[in-house]
Amino acid sequence: MKDLSAADEQRILSADPAADVTEPELARSRSRSLAFMESDVTHIFAGDSGSYRRPTAKRSRTAGAFLAAAAVAAAVLTANFLQTAPVETPAATESVSPPSPAPTNAPEPAPPAGPFHDLFVSADGVLVLEALPNAARKLGAGLGVEPVNVRQVLKGDLAPGETTVDVAPAERAINGSLHWRDSQEEAPFTYLGFFAKDADGGLHLMEAPHTLLQIQNIRTAATVDPVTDEPVEIGDDLRARINVAPVGDVPVATHPGGSWAASAPDTIWGTQAADGTRDGEVRGYVSPSEACFTFANSTQKVFLRWPEGFTAKVTPLMVDAEGRVSYYGTTLANKAVILNEWGFINMADLDTRPLVKGQLTAETASCGGETLPVFDVWPEREGGSPFQKGRGVALPTP
Repeated sequence: MKDLSAADEQRILSADPAADVTEPELARSRSRSLAFMESDVTHIFAGDSGSYRRPTAKRSRTAGAFLAAAAVAAAVLTANFLQTAPVETPAATESVSPPSPAPTNAPEPAPPAGPFHDLFVSADGVLVLEALPNAARKLGAGLGVEPVNVRQVLKGDLAPGETTVDVAPAERAINGSLHWRDSQEEAPFTYLGFFAKDADGGLHLMEAPHTLLQIQNIRTAATVDPVTDEPVEIGDDLRARINVAPVGDVPVATHPGGSWAASAPDTIWGTQAADGTRDGEVRGYVSPSEACFTFANSTQKVFLRWPEGFTAKVTPLMVDAEGRVSYYGTTLANKAVILNEWGFINMADLDTRPLVKGQLTAETASCGGETLPVFDVWPEREGGSPFQKGRGVALPTP
């Protein structure tokens, strides 16, 4: 390209409209152009569908000087033809106080009205819990730190689930009773307990009367003394807060009830084995809206009708290799069960029972695709459960 003479160069410079650009304006243009080049965002140019991203480091090194010079020149050449857009001063940032930290604990529940108001207030924790088996405890050992499943927290910061609590203070009242240890996972006892915190944060039963009560009827939350089985009135307010009643249970065929097995006119025995033992088989069928159960020996099969207040549901239980409910089972399976008027398991599908007592009627009913004679079951006693009794669980005193 031909070199320009000094005269020509002077003439071009004098005609350059950028000559009128002041130094502050030039500095501002450079700053804006360089800020554009250093941005990581995608830039969209008017009149073009493409986009521009910041060049990679390698490309920046080879073309950086050229791009910077071109940007400065473009800004200078257009300064006299475009009106500079006003730059708004950002509004002052409003000072906002940081949000208050969320409380670490739930609000303290209001004490219940009734006879247990003061005990509730003085307790650090009020729990509804189930006793779990303690294999390490030997026969005759006193109460102490026991494994439990916390079903409900009425007061305190303990989370529901399996844990341990110290119930040794109940030793004097329970007097070495095996109530706690005899509770099994398949048929657990349910308790209402009032606890205080140890220095290390653990919970121990408070040393006061009635700090440990058995919830004898989980449908109504009726409580009794765990030693004497005598009713203990806790008041409507506290009782209404206990929520361990069966969930998902469905109706079964019932009869008015009011009779006990001791006076039952009829007995259906299980099939007799060579060793003299007898076993009959219970079968259960549960649908989303109703359920029915049967009992059979080698020669007879009947439709079981239950006292009023009984229901049925499906619940996980331990079973053996044949699918029969067993305390020594190794597999958990969903089984149809009958719940008695207190909400505890009375019988289960494929459960074996030596007999059922009650009254054989002249009626028939269908269950499991068969039409069978109806047998009205008479319970051993109120709240009595053959299922729990068969697993060594101490039942309420008649």
